[in-house]
Formats: sequence, C-alpha cells, structure tokens
Amino acid sequence: MKNIDFKKYSRFFAFGCSFTQYSWPTWADIISKEINESYNYGRCAAGNFFIFQALMEAIVKHKINKNDLVMIMFSNVTREDRFTKKRGWITPGNLYSQEEYDEKFLKNYLCDHGYLMRDLNLVHGCKLALDSINCDYEFMSMVPFHSKKSDDQNMTDVDYLLDFYKETIDIVHPSVLETIFDGDWNKRKPRPSYKVHWQKENFVDNHPTPKEHLLYLENIFPGTVFSQESLDYVEDSTRLVLSNQYTQDTYITDLTPRLGQHFTDPNFKWNPNTTKIKIKK
Repeated sequence: MKNIDFKKYSRFFAFGCSFTQYSWPTWADIISKEINESYNYGRCAAGNFFIFQALMEAIVKHKINKNDLVMIMFSNVTREDRFTKKRGWITPGNLYSQEEYDEKFLKNYLCDHGYLMRDLNLVHGCKLALDSINCDYEFMSMVPFHSKKSDDQNMTDVDYLLDFYKETIDIVHPSVLETIFDGDWNKRKPRPSYKVHWQKENFVDNHPTPKEHLLYLENIFPGTVFSQESLDYVEDSTRLVLSNQYTQDTYITDLTPRLGQHFTDPNFKWNPNTTKIKIKK
C-alpha cells in the first residue's frame, strides 16, 4: 500500500528486533499513536526465527483477523534465536558480534547460505499465514536479506536463493539501511551518544532516531497522513535522544506493553509507570 488508512483498523500488531522495540520510539510506536489498540512484539537482538515464532503465537493468542494491521520489520539473517525452559528466549543478535555462541559453534554451524535459506523460508511462512487470514500486512527489513553483517557487505554466491524466493522478497519494502542511511550506518549525523558500562567513551548509537523512523515510514508509505500529536511526539523524543540528558536507562516510549518480554518471563506484567517519562520541550 502507498498509504496507511489508520481509521480502517481495529488493532495494530508490530514484530521485529531492536528496530521495532527499543528504549526510544520506533516506527511501531509512531503507528501505535494512530491506532488505539496496538501490540508491539519487537525484541532487542531478535532474529527472524523469533519474529516468526512471535507472529504465530500472536495469531493464536489474539485471533488476528481481517480488521487488523500487521507489520513486520525483519532483522538480518545471521542470528541464532533459541528458547530454553530455564532461560526463556535467547537472542544474542548478529553472530558476527555476539558472545553467546563460542568459536567452535561458529566454525561448525555459521553458514551464510543456510541462514539466508532458513530466513527466506520464514518470511514466506509469515506471508502464507497472513494471506490465509486475509488481513492487511506490510513487510519491511532492517537490512537487505543478503547483508552479511548487518552492513553493506553482502553475502557471495547466493543469487540462486534470491532468485528462488524473488516473489516473496519483492513484497518486502527496501531496508532502513538502504532507504535512510544510504548503505552506511555512520552516514547520517548527528547520532545519539551516551555513556555505557562496557566502554569508557560514549557509545555512538546507530539505531534510527524517532525522526529517522518517521522518515522511513514517509518514504515507503508516501501518502500516509500522521496526526499532529504523532509528529510532536517524534520531534520531542528525537530532541531528547540527541541531547546530553539521554542515558541508556531513559525510557520515553509510553504507548504499548512490551509483549516481547512475555517470551522471557512468564510472570511479566506490564507496568506503564515504568515506561513513561515526561518529555520536556
């Protein structure tokens, strides 16, 4: 669709990784401002296997139907999600930059071709499930599916997979990396910068700011009209994210329960008071 008619939908469901659920508003939170009943199943560092699982569980739990809008932002494919009864969902993120799986595991099991094949099947599975429901849905992506390390370095010798799944890939909107960052996460300035526990200097965060999330939505849905309340929300939150007052513990999202947390803690109960702060203009 070229525009989203927010009044058309009873509920909104979002799925993805940290580009969907983060400690500042994302595209999902912006759309949640427009549709009263909204659910964000995003989870930081999640891969497409978790995203697929979350979608299936949400379909069962909420009985997603033709009156709902479902939007998925797929992550990069070189991620290894798994669930254990003891630890819940384990989502360490990109295998090229994580500490969960050791060198032996990576040597034996990290295969770009295998992960790309797996995830394109998962994307196709999401499509088939949502087609069967006959609801409106949109597929987006953080990076192109054949991105090797969540950047502009692409996998080699995978054209046969991209051709085989071309019909499914063609319904996925161009990625955030391509659309907003022109293939380079460091290209857009200024970037959020704040103190973290794992390094002395400030961490430069290349996750899209709320304004960049809005810009992405405006690029892929050019006819969509956002309310002034949403536009003000984006401006205010972006100003805070880029200010020296922002810290890693600052949460400014006040829109939806973080349902992705249910997957890690069966006793989790959302407390809106823990995810709200007042944004000063």
